[in-house]
Amino acid sequence: MAEVAAPTPRLFVRKTSGLIRTIGIWGALAFGVHCISLSSSGIITFQWVPSLWPGASIIGILTVSALFCAMHAYTYSQIGAAAPRAGADYTLASRTLHPLLAFPASFALVLFSGLVAGSLIAWIPTVALPAFLQASGILYDQAWAVRFAEWSATPTGIVVIGTVGVLVTLFSLMFPTRTVVKVLGLGLILGLAAWAVILLSFATGSRDTFVANWNRFVPNGPFERVLPVARENGIEFTRGFGTTTLAGLIMGFWVFYGYYIPTFFAGEVKEAPRTLLWGAWGSLFTTWFVFALGAFLLLRHVPQDWIAAEGYLYTVGPERFDTFPFVTFYASMMQPNVLFFLIMAVGFIYTLINLAQTYFFYCSRIIFAWAFDRIVPERLAYVHPETGSPRVAVLLVAILAELGVLASAYYSVLFVQFNFVFYAAITMVVPIVAAIVYPYRKRELWEAGAGHVRSMIGGIPTMTLVGIGTLLFVLWLVASVFIYPAVGLGENVDTVLLTFGAIAAAGVVVFLVARWYRMSREGIDIMATFQEIPPA
Repeated sequence: MAEVAAPTPRLFVRKTSGLIRTIGIWGALAFGVHCISLSSSGIITFQWVPSLWPGASIIGILTVSALFCAMHAYTYSQIGAAAPRAGADYTLASRTLHPLLAFPASFALVLFSGLVAGSLIAWIPTVALPAFLQASGILYDQAWAVRFAEWSATPTGIVVIGTVGVLVTLFSLMFPTRTVVKVLGLGLILGLAAWAVILLSFATGSRDTFVANWNRFVPNGPFERVLPVARENGIEFTRGFGTTTLAGLIMGFWVFYGYYIPTFFAGEVKEAPRTLLWGAWGSLFTTWFVFALGAFLLLRHVPQDWIAAEGYLYTVGPERFDTFPFVTFYASMMQPNVLFFLIMAVGFIYTLINLAQTYFFYCSRIIFAWAFDRIVPERLAYVHPETGSPRVAVLLVAILAELGVLASAYYSVLFVQFNFVFYAAITMVVPIVAAIVYPYRKRELWEAGAGHVRSMIGGIPTMTLVGIGTLLFVLWLVASVFIYPAVGLGENVDTVLLTFGAIAAAGVVVFLVARWYRMSREGIDIMATFQEIPPA
């Protein structure tokens, strides 16, 4: 009797990923704009940016930030084009450097991103709803709106509204990617419509109207007293090009984080080199233009020092001094119009859900990549045959997000202490280093690369040259949270570093346990998996 050959152990879960390439430049742009967020970053631009850097030019900060982020976007588009698969940064780094570097970094990014997705959903009951409801109560004498705003910001309100937001986001990610892109496309239209109203209000308003309406509707925080009270409470203004440049270098990821996320799901992107680059640059330019134009038009009527003082007092000011440092409220002061108000409210709240959708989407695709490499349970690589959605991975992200909602409700200080920019930046070091050395360590793959992957300047690959600049930028972001505690980790350095170290170590343990399991149960060393790019 002939001997039966033992089956060859599988390196990957299956012969094809099951994911469908449906995202073009428009889809990549929509993902990028929504992950930056016309709502949350719009609030950050007019509240946090001027109040953290009093005296620095808002437009200057946005411009410096966008330029450095454009360099970073170029590097990440090359990473996605070189490894056009789910979790492209993890995939490239694990094959170019070592999986024991790539997986723990990716593991930490996904864990923090999932929790932050929940905290961003919690912005709806803690920031967006109170801002609009309090404004409607003040502007249109709706007492119920004020009461609901107060309830929404309570732990119960955050949990109830936040959980609904998580479930809505989870449900929306069960559909085909084409449908998700359509939902994001609608959100892009609504978000731009909200900003069109804001820009129109700023363009057609006047200083006299703003001041008169402010004093009418905010009698406990009169316009003329904002700057004096802020000075009494310690605000200091520092002006000059150096301050603006410094602020731009630090604030870039606070404002623009997300333009490059299609790299994380490059396996569903069509014409990866072209789509990833122009999608990232397009989303950067779109949001920069909207925010910069808004700042330009508002500053024609309202001094920047006043805007900085209003944002500063919102954080540190006396309790009896009312503050409303929200760009939507500023627009309402210029043009108190019910229709305009509703357009802004719908656009901002809808795009906050879109923001959460982008986090769910990219985290689930990175988890899918781990499962496809068989580091985590294969069930996480399941793709629904009709929708093409990795539903189990999406569900896992939803669980992380719900934990983020609960933490926001009962331990909200965590999301002040745990600076996501720091975590995001430090986890990017590994894939960026991989991109720098890729043309040399994986020469044949680099030479076979498409589009700008193979581009060179002076005989040196741009993956290396631009990658070095990107690495310096990211290392600066990591260092800045220690150098400037006011915009970084503050007094919680030890806690944050220990937390990150523990999670990265957990990633190492997960990988080693997976390797042991596959060897003992299946007789295969999964290190062999990282000798080749996964099938498309």
